[in-house]
Amino acid sequence: MQGWVTLALLLSLGVKRSLGQNGVGGLPVPRGLTLNPDLPAQTLSLTWQSDSSLLDLEIFHTELMNVVLNETVAVKADPVTGLHSWTWHSPLPLECTSHSVRIRARNQQSVSQWSPLQTIPGSDIPERSESYMFPQDKVVPVGSNMTFCCIVKEKEDFKEIVYKRQELSATRLSRRTYAITVTNQPASGNTGTNVICSSPTTTLTGAVVFVGYPPGDEGLVCETRDLASAECSWKKRRDTHLRMKIMLTKYTLNGRDCLEANERKTWGCSSKVWEESWILVARNPLGTVQLTDSAQLADRVHLLAPVNVTAVEVKAWSATLQWSWSVAAYKKLEMVCQLQLFAHELSSTRNYSGPGLSSVELEGLWPDVDYTVTLRCGSKHSFWKWGDESAPYRIHTKMDRPDALDVWIWMDSRNTGRVFWKPLSVRKSHGALVGYEVSQSSAEEDGWTPVFLPPGNFSYPIILNNSSDITVAVAARNPAGLSQPSTVTTPAYRADSQLSVPELLGINGSFVLSWQPSANASSGYAVEWVLTGCSGLCPVDWKKVPKSDSSFRVNSDSLVAGVRYTISVYSLSTGAPTLLQRWQGYSQEMIPSQSVSDLSANQTGSDVLLSWKATAMEHQRGFIRGYTVYLANAAHLDLVANISDPEVQLYRVKGLSLSSYKFVVKSYTSAGEDAGSTVAIKVEMDTADMLFVGILVPLGIMFCCLILISVCCYKKREWVKKAFYPEIPGPKVPGDWSSPQGTLDVKPSPHSLVHIEQSPRWDFTKEGLFPVPEEEEESENDNVEVDTDSDEPALLRYYNQVVSDGSHSNHVSDSSGSSTASVGSTQTEITYAGIQSPTSSQGACGGGGYRPQMQSVAGPAEPQIEFEDDFQDDALNTGYKSQCSWQMDSPEAENFSGSLGSPTSVTSSQFLIPESSEEKPQPSNTWFHNFLSGKS
Repeated sequence: MQGWVTLALLLSLGVKRSLGQNGVGGLPVPRGLTLNPDLPAQTLSLTWQSDSSLLDLEIFHTELMNVVLNETVAVKADPVTGLHSWTWHSPLPLECTSHSVRIRARNQQSVSQWSPLQTIPGSDIPERSESYMFPQDKVVPVGSNMTFCCIVKEKEDFKEIVYKRQELSATRLSRRTYAITVTNQPASGNTGTNVICSSPTTTLTGAVVFVGYPPGDEGLVCETRDLASAECSWKKRRDTHLRMKIMLTKYTLNGRDCLEANERKTWGCSSKVWEESWILVARNPLGTVQLTDSAQLADRVHLLAPVNVTAVEVKAWSATLQWSWSVAAYKKLEMVCQLQLFAHELSSTRNYSGPGLSSVELEGLWPDVDYTVTLRCGSKHSFWKWGDESAPYRIHTKMDRPDALDVWIWMDSRNTGRVFWKPLSVRKSHGALVGYEVSQSSAEEDGWTPVFLPPGNFSYPIILNNSSDITVAVAARNPAGLSQPSTVTTPAYRADSQLSVPELLGINGSFVLSWQPSANASSGYAVEWVLTGCSGLCPVDWKKVPKSDSSFRVNSDSLVAGVRYTISVYSLSTGAPTLLQRWQGYSQEMIPSQSVSDLSANQTGSDVLLSWKATAMEHQRGFIRGYTVYLANAAHLDLVANISDPEVQLYRVKGLSLSSYKFVVKSYTSAGEDAGSTVAIKVEMDTADMLFVGILVPLGIMFCCLILISVCCYKKREWVKKAFYPEIPGPKVPGDWSSPQGTLDVKPSPHSLVHIEQSPRWDFTKEGLFPVPEEEEESENDNVEVDTDSDEPALLRYYNQVVSDGSHSNHVSDSSGSSTASVGSTQTEITYAGIQSPTSSQGACGGGGYRPQMQSVAGPAEPQIEFEDDFQDDALNTGYKSQCSWQMDSPEAENFSGSLGSPTSVTSSQFLIPESSEEKPQPSNTWFHNFLSGKS
């Protein structure tokens, strides 16, 4: 049993040894792996021997064993050497760190063991302790990606890597190596792009990279200048951005170095002989460009510039020009030459041809003009291009007599006018003018009367005789002589008021005119335009039109917008011009520059009449088409009327209420309205209306008040009757009053005059009777005649008499006559009818008793006051009480014994009709208070 175990162990050990020599699947391990680095190209070449063509490759950064490449490749063996080779391009410079490589064979079923690691050392090995940066001074194209590495010095710390002053994120590759990758690099400057590596304390190292373009030259062209050699040139389309000398583009033409191009003197290269075909090669570190060209010599002739250009003979209207050639071979060459003339703002080009051309005759020049001449020539047959241009040459022609003037006469009245002429241009004056000669002639005078004017004048006034027209001749003079005179005859004056002048509207700032042709226009037509309304020295412009034309356009460059012009068309003949048609118009209408003037507002009843004056013509700036009337409110204008007739300059605004108004009147043209004139008015009541209202309103108010008072009085009639017309209480006495009535004859007393109060209201604060002194009574009766028509209150005489019981008084005495005479005056005599003294009164007065008059004084004209027996007002009548409690205070009282104690005695100390003791008046309870409180 132990023997079998021992045999199994030996077999397993043999298998393991076989597998170790032949691989896992029996494939042999590749042999002889070698590494060949190309540091500038950043490539690593591998060579090995193996029976298999399919291999697995692994490349590491040795120090950290980071896998850089793990790839399976198929590589065939070289039939001669039997070696396999493969090249790897490293994105990182190989100097940055050490790289290790291993390989193994592979087939479809199995793989071999890995070959031993092969390593190429980098610059970060301990033996090299300094700081390094890779790559150094590398040239790459624009837009490429690139990796830079920094190897820091031993015992130094890494801080950053900066590319074009920008810090980039770094990746650690080994203990001392750090790397950054820059993508899409832009073109470098003149000295390249700097990459700097630094530690926290100092800059460790750096590198420069040059980013540019390969050559971009194109368009190789070769030509001959002397009919023998060749000169080739091309175009440099793009800058390579490589400025270092070793990086500059190098050029070769047909295998020969182009010294001119390499030294940057010119982008060309020359050859002493014509080779008919050329190859140009341009090369720099980033690439190579090859250009080709081919041609026959006669097809590429580019002549040099003429030399020694001179003017042999110069006249007023022509000159002869000569020159020479620097190449003798040109004298037999058929060529064409181009001559350019410049004078002021004018230029012209003329072509001449001939074999070996060296002189030309210049015709059609203008007198007294400075010309500048340039010349260039080319091969006539198989023309390639114009040769070089000669240096400018100056020619000044001689003077000649001026051209005839353009003359016109403008009449501003029947007898006055002004002759105008247009200034001559430099081409027409033929020399500096020294003045003008103006001559005029008429039928009444023989010959011409000349006047010399300085050159600054362009018009001259003329005065017409009443008998005939005047012919005016104007000529210009310069040092070479006098021009041909231009004549014109004064036309007949026609004012605008004598013609029917239609309106003319401009089109795009111009006037387009047309008229009926005239058979008398043997010399054509003249179109004249002048400012309308202008007088004196006015700017007049005109244009003469051939007789074959019957239309004309006045251009906008001679017109001013917003200005009215008068345009006239005349027919021209040997005599005076004849007016055919006239217009007035604006080349371009604008809004008026000023508003209407003298705007006023006048009130007529409830209407307001607005009137104004039109804007002056110089401020209209267009045809006035009408007026608009606005009512100005706080924030806007309300249109009241649009008056489309410009002749109407007033407007009536009707039916306005009493208020203040502000009106704005604007004139308008086809371009719009002006700013407007404003007038304010306050509409008040008319004088007649105010008088009418002033009369009717008070009358109406008074009528209403009367109606109101009447209604109130009617409703309060009982109260009014008691307040204003109280009933007078009648005396009531007991007893029998059936005795016959008699007249109480009382002797008039001077103190018996009673003043009657007209007021119906009873005043309890005043006494009802007023004594009148005897002296005044006698004086008044004797000297003053009583006026019966007077409005004064009448005086009442009251007579009474004390009689015994049952006695009767018969007035037959003189006193009765006196009483009768008194009653005949304005005074009133009061009699009491049928009144007897009551018994109680007799007892109270001590026996005498009072006996009033039983009947009134006879006579129909005397008024009587009768007290009816049916007087029922108990509140005012408590019985009749006579005056009996008086005493005589003087001996004079004896003379009035017949009247003392009488009810009419003014010396009584009591009222005739005493107040009732039961009803006392209240001072605060007036009639007005009762009226307001509604009491009746």
